[in-house]
Amino acid sequence: MVFRFNVPTKRGSVLNGVLFRPEENRSADTVMIAITGIHGNFYSNPFYYNIGDTLNSDNIDFIYAQTNDAFGQMETVNVNSGKKEIIGSWNERFSYADEDIDAYLSFAE
Repeated sequence: MVFRFNVPTKRGSVLNGVLFRPEENRSADTVMIAITGIHGNFYSNPFYYNIGDTLNSDNIDFIYAQTNDAFGQMETVNVNSGKKEIIGSWNERFSYADEDIDAYLSFAE
């Protein structure tokens, strides 16, 4: 099964991910998280379906995670401030990478 989800970072930016899980309820003890690169996103790379299906056949959950720089520019709403913000690689801050990864690790737990 495939589930789209959103995760907030500590700074309040909302990131999009996709979870592959063999069943609706959690049964896997292991999850693999694949982080996209700059301008890497799940809309432009359908190969992640093969990875998710393969891992699910061995009862491993799979998260395909987009980071702050998955697109050039993307308008979103910051959940901490409630204000619109533009995230993306146009304003790349590598210091955000740790927060992006932490958001997905927290979701996976």
